[in-house]
Amino acid sequence: MITPQTLFSTRWHWPGLVLGHVVALLLLLSYVLPAGHSLWQSWGASLFYALNGTLESNGPWTWFWAWMNTREVDAASGLLLLLFLTFPLVLPRERLQTALCGFLSLMILMLPARELLSEVTQYYGLSGPSPTRVLEPAYLFSELRPGIPAKDSASTSFPGDHASVLLIWFGFLAVNSRHWIKGLILGAITLWLILPRLIGGAHWFADVAVGGLVMALVTLSWAFASPLAFWLNRGLQKLMTPLFRLCGRIPLFGRLPFFAASR
Repeated sequence: MITPQTLFSTRWHWPGLVLGHVVALLLLLSYVLPAGHSLWQSWGASLFYALNGTLESNGPWTWFWAWMNTREVDAASGLLLLLFLTFPLVLPRERLQTALCGFLSLMILMLPARELLSEVTQYYGLSGPSPTRVLEPAYLFSELRPGIPAKDSASTSFPGDHASVLLIWFGFLAVNSRHWIKGLILGAITLWLILPRLIGGAHWFADVAVGGLVMALVTLSWAFASPLAFWLNRGLQKLMTPLFRLCGRIPLFGRLPFFAASR
């Protein structure tokens, strides 16, 4: 069960664990099997033309989404995710240190799922080039806005690692917030940060809806239907607590809500 003190399950919940993996497997099979793969590609092409086509006028809209696909904005997006883990925007201040270590635990749990999915991807030859490299017409930021170092293509786009991290972040905070309005806000932020790669054409829809979601489902299943994330989080907290206490003694910096549990 998940208690107010833990953020993660402290016991095995086999039905939930099995269900999460079954849904992830069915989703992956829908992409691996030829008929399903063709359908996903068709949906992806339609969505690409609808979203990427909005860049045709090369106005302020194009300028904005070009910047949204840069490393600088990616870094700012990462800081935004951390903001929700280090300030009491969703979780109370006394749980923030646990939450930050918890998210790091989820990133560690994601690695085996990422490696396994990578093996499946290579075996079935699923990871092809991004839609901007195979579909026409394609509006590229590198041609429309050459002065902006925006990502608009990829030689291998599946799975969507960027999307998987965002979906895990959303699932982690949404489950623990237990408030539908906060859940909607978190969902809107997640969608907003996923959109740039789809509009720019660096990823297919399936990279997000299959690749990213499969990794998120497997990771979150282990987090909320097994004690594995709880054990890992507890170990990380013990390791990080001395650092948190040391940082909490820094003048002004130590007044941040994040260090409440260290005082």
